[in-house]
Amino acid sequence: MFKPVPIFIGLRYFFSGRRSNLLVSFISLLAITGLVLGVALLVIVLSVMNGFDRELRENILSVVPHIQLIHPQGIEDWPTEQSRITKFSHVTEVSPYNQVEGLINSRMQARPIQLLGLSPRGLPEGIAKMLGEYQLSIPGAGQILLSEVVAEALNVSVEQAVSIIIPAADGLPTKAYSLVVAGIFSTHTELDQALALASLEQVGAIEGMPNKVQGFRLQIDDQFNARNIGFEIVNQLPYGYGFRDWFQTHGNLYKAIQLSRNMVGLLIFLIVAIATFNVISMLMMSVIDKRKDIAILQTLGLSRSNIVSLFLMQGSMIGLFGISIGVALGVAGCYWTADLVAWVESLLGASFLDTSVYPIDYVPVDLRWSDVTLIAVIALALNVLATIYPALRASRTVPADELRYE
Repeated sequence: MFKPVPIFIGLRYFFSGRRSNLLVSFISLLAITGLVLGVALLVIVLSVMNGFDRELRENILSVVPHIQLIHPQGIEDWPTEQSRITKFSHVTEVSPYNQVEGLINSRMQARPIQLLGLSPRGLPEGIAKMLGEYQLSIPGAGQILLSEVVAEALNVSVEQAVSIIIPAADGLPTKAYSLVVAGIFSTHTELDQALALASLEQVGAIEGMPNKVQGFRLQIDDQFNARNIGFEIVNQLPYGYGFRDWFQTHGNLYKAIQLSRNMVGLLIFLIVAIATFNVISMLMMSVIDKRKDIAILQTLGLSRSNIVSLFLMQGSMIGLFGISIGVALGVAGCYWTADLVAWVESLLGASFLDTSVYPIDYVPVDLRWSDVTLIAVIALALNVLATIYPALRASRTVPADELRYE
């Protein structure tokens, strides 16, 4: 079907066209512009949604434990238990912890707080990396580390005192403790809304379990198999242990990200599909505009299959041109999106992503060439399908009818 003459003429129609017909040129411009914008937006949107997925797995889940082992009575000989759990298969990191929830108060300002107690000797790698960025470490007795969100809400700074109020529970009275802010950090995730860090012993004393730990924070090699691995570990431990995995704490967030990625991707893909079918209108106008040319080509020896090839080539070149520019703009947009959003935020003095609503406070971008290739291939396939009907319509031109009065 694809012989040199139809290919040559199809390319000539694409690169030159008939300038006298402004309507055809305008519709062609609309078709190409639609392809460019649709493909570029799809590449950028999918890359941003991939970025949220990556940040959940690599950033949020480096601070949030994959599995939390919990013992209601506390664990007294926790170093021995820690060594034992470290030897279990799939376990890559074991960190003892104490945790208490209450209110933090300063200057008549109060908000909920989750006080996490950790040991410098068993600090989770994700938290250690985050603290290292701020040149901080787990504070000593009587001190606390606050997230930037909490510190700004309370209008406190380093070396100022805050009160931790533990509500009454199990017949115990409400307790209040005064701690000095030793540093301020940020995970840039939703955890910043209530997270504070203190020493393992400090939180154990506040909780009423001195010399004990509530449990262990575990990181594993297969985070998406946390539920099954959690059951395996608990079955190997003495009676009394329970566990909570990250699906229970952040599973809804992960599902929301996946759902948003699929839905937004589908909507943008429909834009690409509509743009490709604009090619039908453009080629139909071109067929009507060039019907006398088609008739002359047929009298010169071009068969119907040659005419089909000619317009398939013209439509495919339009698709390749628009998709190529769209991919180039989309890839360039992926590299500039985060900086552009940060610049607009600084210009307007506002934050588009607030961790009280979104899981992170910045725009992540994860460009995957497999997605770019898939987008380009599907868009080109749709474009080729859209050219079939106009090409067949052109091949049915009857030379005698078109050239009768010439």
